[in-house]
Formats: sequence, structure tokens, C-alpha cells
Amino acid sequence: MPPTSEDSLRNFPAASFQGAMRVSGVLASVAGRRGISRFLAAALLSLLLFPVAIVPQAGAGEANHEAKLRLFGVINEDRHGAGLNPLKFSEELSRLADEHCREMLREGYTSHWNRAGWKPYVRYAASGLGAYTEENISAVWETAFASSADNLWENLLSEHQAFMAERPPDDGHRRSILNPRNELVGIGVASDNHGMRMIEVFGLRDAALDPLPLRARLSDTLVIRGRILNSHLALESVSVFYEPLPRPMSLAELRAASGYSLPDQENIERPHIAHGMYTDGTTGNVRVEEDGQFSVPLRFWKQRPGVYSVAVWLRPGGESAYIGALAPILVDSP
Repeated sequence: MPPTSEDSLRNFPAASFQGAMRVSGVLASVAGRRGISRFLAAALLSLLLFPVAIVPQAGAGEANHEAKLRLFGVINEDRHGAGLNPLKFSEELSRLADEHCREMLREGYTSHWNRAGWKPYVRYAASGLGAYTEENISAVWETAFASSADNLWENLLSEHQAFMAERPPDDGHRRSILNPRNELVGIGVASDNHGMRMIEVFGLRDAALDPLPLRARLSDTLVIRGRILNSHLALESVSVFYEPLPRPMSLAELRAASGYSLPDQENIERPHIAHGMYTDGTTGNVRVEEDGQFSVPLRFWKQRPGVYSVAVWLRPGGESAYIGALAPILVDSP
């Protein structure tokens, strides 16, 4: 239910981030849940690679696009079989997923992080969608990966079917595919003569945030503005998570990287209470209108450079709150 003057603690629901890679025909999956501490622990198999010659596939763009559309159809068939809404195909999420696939293939690694040290939710912030995302990653390594469109499709389908074949409790990728709240999907693909990288990125946006800059300075004055898109949802709070600015990562660091999560450091802004106050003596700073519009000044509360991720927490009646929109900002010195 919406916050009241008696509320002093926040129930933090789980939010998952997943990834996987298929190496030498064996699927190694990573899945995690973020609970009250919002700590996600997962293990990602490290793969030691040696530099190899990269031979781009001829006509890859057209083959990749056709394969993406076919996989998009399979994903929606899986969701239909589970009684879920179909997803919309996101060209922007797909474009960003393609960029990461190409970098992983070119540099010889598989990781949710990129060489610049950006986590997935920072990478996908460039789409401007303000969506909360879940990412599944898969890799196929072969000494002579065939360049045909048929081979590409067969491998994409096999990787997706491996996700769908997961069983509880190790079924994080399957849960992302069948998450009833997800609305968007982007698909990234890259292949060469040594293998393939595939990404399925799922997006959820139940609140529309006005555009925020991807980069800002500590001296900038910004306001978080948005609108709840579903009248059955209530705004529980707006969080601003903090973590240090990313730094470039070596291949060894990328290959050894494990799971990821939103950081532990968080500042919570609650809806304004006209009459009464919260148990900590505050009345809340988020202004919420009857039509679902909301606003609150954005404070770079750590007063230091870093990644400040704006998260909009929404609560369905009688259920746990979840993040319905996410917008990271990379903040530099004044």
C-alpha cells in the first residue's frame, strides 16, 4: 500500500539480473535475486582465451536481422504458451545489445560488463527509454563457425532453448523471458569464424521518466519528472543509487567478473504527505499528482562524482514494490 505516517521501513523486493554462456556445448548459467540487502551473488564461469584472427561474416547484417525477427517470434510464442502478454521489439535495445556483442566477439570475452567497465543498466541507459532491464548473455565457441544463415539461426535457437529448459531454482534466464511485467525485448547478435555472441535484453517501463542526461556535472540542477503509466500502480518512492564512476577493465577482469546488481548505497525520496509525517519526522519530497505525474529535485547526495541511478519504485495493490523505470547518470566534477 502507499506510504503512511507509520511507515519507517521499506520492503525491498527481489530484482534479478541474469547472464549465461554456452561453452563447448555446455551451458553455464548465472542467476541471482536481490533481496532486502539488494546484494546479488552469482558465479560466472571464467574462460581463458588466446588472441585469434577474426574473419567477419559476409552479409551478416541481413542474416542477423532475419534471425532476430525469428527469435523474437519464438520468445513471444513461449510467452503465449505461458499465458503472458507479447513483447514489443525494441530497435534501440537491440542496437545497444549488438554493440556489446560485437565488442565481446572482437575482444574475446563474455561478460555483462564492457571494456569501459559499464554495467548493463548503464549501457542500456543510452537508449533513452528509461527502462529497467534484465540481460541474458550467451556465447558459442567453435574452431570453425559456419557463416551460413541457417547455422546462425540454429545456434540462436539452441541457446534460447537452453534458457527455456532451465528448472528452478537455477532458472534465472527462463524467468526473465517469462517475466509477466516485461514489455520490451531487444536482441543482439554477432558472429565470426570462431563463434557467436547473443544477448536477449528485456525491458520494463511502467513509469515514463522525462529524459535525463546520460552525463552531468555535480554543479548541474536537475529535476526528476515522470508519470505512472498504469492507474493500478502507486508510487512508493524514488531512489537514487550511487556507485563510483566505471573504469576500464582488462580482459582478465572481464573474464573473471561475476554477477552484478544495483549498488548498496541508496538515497530514498518518499511521496509528500500533506497531513502527518513519516516516523523519521519527515513529510517526503516527491510531489505526486492525481493523474500520476510526479516530480522531485535530483540531488547528487554523495556530493562526489559517480553513477547516480534514478529508480522509480511502484507498488501494485497488495503486492511488493518493484522498479518500474531506471535512468543512470554519469556525474563528473563541476
